Amino acid sequence: MEMGGASTPPAGRLSGDSGGDRPSMNRWLALTFVILATVALALRLPRLDVRPMHNDEAVNAILIQGLWERGEYRYNPDEYHGPALHYATLPFLWLSGEEDFDHLSERTLRWVAVAAGVALVLLVWLLRDALGSTATAAASTLLALSPAMVFYSRYFIHEMLLVCFSLLLVASLWRHRQTRHPIWAAVAGAALGLMHATKETFVITIAALVVAGVLTGAWSRWRGPTPWDGRSGWSVRHLALALAVAACVSLVLFTSFFTHLRGPLDSLVTYLPWLRRAGGHSPHIHPWSYYFERLLWHHPARSPLWTEAFVAVLAVAGLGAALTGKGLEASRIGFARFVTFFTVAITAAYSAIAYKTPWCLLNFLLPMILLAGIGTTVLLRWQGNRPWWRCLMAVLLASGAAHLGWQSWRTSHEFANHPGNPYFHSQTVPNVIELTDRVKAIARISPQGIQTEVKVIAPESEYWPLPWYLRQLRKVWWLDRLPDNPYAPIMIVAARLQAGLDEKSDKRYLSVGYYELRPREFFELYVEFELWKRFVATLPRPRDDE
Repeated sequence: MEMGGASTPPAGRLSGDSGGDRPSMNRWLALTFVILATVALALRLPRLDVRPMHNDEAVNAILIQGLWERGEYRYNPDEYHGPALHYATLPFLWLSGEEDFDHLSERTLRWVAVAAGVALVLLVWLLRDALGSTATAAASTLLALSPAMVFYSRYFIHEMLLVCFSLLLVASLWRHRQTRHPIWAAVAGAALGLMHATKETFVITIAALVVAGVLTGAWSRWRGPTPWDGRSGWSVRHLALALAVAACVSLVLFTSFFTHLRGPLDSLVTYLPWLRRAGGHSPHIHPWSYYFERLLWHHPARSPLWTEAFVAVLAVAGLGAALTGKGLEASRIGFARFVTFFTVAITAAYSAIAYKTPWCLLNFLLPMILLAGIGTTVLLRWQGNRPWWRCLMAVLLASGAAHLGWQSWRTSHEFANHPGNPYFHSQTVPNVIELTDRVKAIARISPQGIQTEVKVIAPESEYWPLPWYLRQLRKVWWLDRLPDNPYAPIMIVAARLQAGLDEKSDKRYLSVGYYELRPREFFELYVEFELWKRFVATLPRPRDDE
């Protein structure tokens, strides 16, 4: 990928803030990365089960059962994303010591997203000579502290892996440009294959990267060439190596290690249903400003103000410097322009697509944070070496970073289940735990035990994540409409169906409670009268003094 000007000088050292050139600077930067990785873990790892499973997390969890227990996985192109998440989760399951699928915890499943989030922070190290030490440390700090990055690093979905592999692709392309070593061509190919096997929206990232490369070259020809360290361009042999590795990685994963040969074809077929959704045939249709409203200024009623405008301000400073060439060393202007055009292109693409879910903003937040790292360097240098300016900027930057970290902790813990959370999207509310615990407790005192028949009556899109929470029960029926004979010892029915099964059954079945599954989406629990009497008899009796 061409990311530079029209001409390139011989390889040599970068001047000024050289990042990876001085051994002492390397040591300090390495220590900074160790600290940042620790901070990233501290924000992402605690209390991974504080938030109930989201619908999408539950779907991914159910799909992994066959892979973990029997080594079986079949990619489904309709409604589902790629297989990379499931295969990446396996090592964490093996290391967890979990007994079986029935006892698998949410914490264990979410470890893979935590690992991807921390890896994202560390991968910026590969760009240290493109960004400089200050910008590298700043970008890694923002990746570690960003509320969006932290929140979705605790989510068992595909997005954090896609963003991680995207950064690996950019970094390996840069390293190949600097070294011309075939190993980096192979790494770039592996990253591309993993992106394809993670989520079909990888094509948006690839298109944005191509556009960024073309615009960077055009801008350099217009404004004049900039010196770049190292040689540019790809040999046919290295390009073939990268594409071969990408094809192999994708083929292995989509065929489930050559046990499902239709997988690669399905990876193309999947674009038909997704194109229909992107075109507006979906309940997830939002205006172009949706992501900015969540990322820059989100202040709903009875909720704090949430904002990552600090990142955007730094990114604007980096954008201005990249386009004008002011405030940056000549050797780094080319890469800064590439990141600028990448940020603009991918942000415009995701904003233009009507189908929006909040975690998709991670894809353009990543290059925006790289640009913000560049902006940090520019602002620190704006008044030259004047101590008062550097002290002022250090205070402002530290305050902005601390504010991001504080928001990250609150969104992932205190407000993890609050509808005012900017990254809260059709989120399951904690009431689901009460519902499913009650169902399992009733089943335990039934003569049939876990073989007790349970009917869940609701459209499929509404009853998730119940399949995850009821997975220990062996006879659960999932019905998308009220049948002629809906009765079973236990029934969970969408309240909007107005089933009235207690009246219709002459009280042979009782309505024993309403439970909220998602905000303003309620389910009614019905239990056979005799079974309910048996269950109530097992409950502790209230004390006289209560």
